Amino acid sequence: MSKDVELSIWEHLDELVKRLRIIFFSIIISTVVISALPADLTTFSNLNFSDYTPLLTLIIEKIQETLLPRDVSLIALTWIDTFYVYFLLAIAFGTLVSTPVIAYEFYKFVNPALLQRERRAAFVFVVAFSLLFTTGAVYAYFILLPITFKVLMRFVHSIGAIPFFAVKDFFSMIFVGTLGSGLFFTFPLLITFLVKVDLIGPETLRENRRTVLVVLLIVTAILTPDPTPLSMLLMAVPFYLLYELSIRIGAWIKGKEEGEKLIERGIYASERLLHTRP
Repeated sequence: MSKDVELSIWEHLDELVKRLRIIFFSIIISTVVISALPADLTTFSNLNFSDYTPLLTLIIEKIQETLLPRDVSLIALTWIDTFYVYFLLAIAFGTLVSTPVIAYEFYKFVNPALLQRERRAAFVFVVAFSLLFTTGAVYAYFILLPITFKVLMRFVHSIGAIPFFAVKDFFSMIFVGTLGSGLFFTFPLLITFLVKVDLIGPETLRENRRTVLVVLLIVTAILTPDPTPLSMLLMAVPFYLLYELSIRIGAWIKGKEEGEKLIERGIYASERLLHTRP
């Protein structure tokens, strides 16, 4: 899109469709490539496919070693359960690999409508979103999910049940847990944005701390599969700390904006004074 030509709504939609198409094909190609990659990359160079093992198989084994309790066995309840797991992981890693393309296409679409200052803000937003999402996903994978599985296993053993679980349910819980935690950790960005556009103020955020905490505990109690308060607290405490950080960032943004307004008023008053002198 040219910065000098204002496009119609249909031209904007056409531009958006083109960029979404590029993102879609990027994810599809990345997914197919990751699905076909061997665990041993020398397979291609040696042209020896007799011991071919997909890379996803190695990843699945690693996930089970990290998260699956030792006395638990996974079973496939239907013919397509294992295919579902492979497909789910392939899409997840394909999307992850395509992240640079997604970010680039998004930037190219919004770039013509942004000023230089707004471009820097958009860059900061993308970086902050990526870091917070990654932090939330890593937190879920290494802390939240292992503790949740251990607590749930106590209930299994308490009634003497044999720990056989569906492989589809196990990996779905991991996928939803990491994705949900990642998105949950990015929520303070929304709060900061609302402060930035004057839809909410830091004072309002401070006054509603208790309400936010109660709502947060209710939401985390619904989202976490662990019936005990442990997983709920493991999710709620980091988020509340991020909420407090958002209040301070919002206050800093407002203070900076007020300072800039005072400077602008001072410059405007000085110019008026100079022009009114005889």
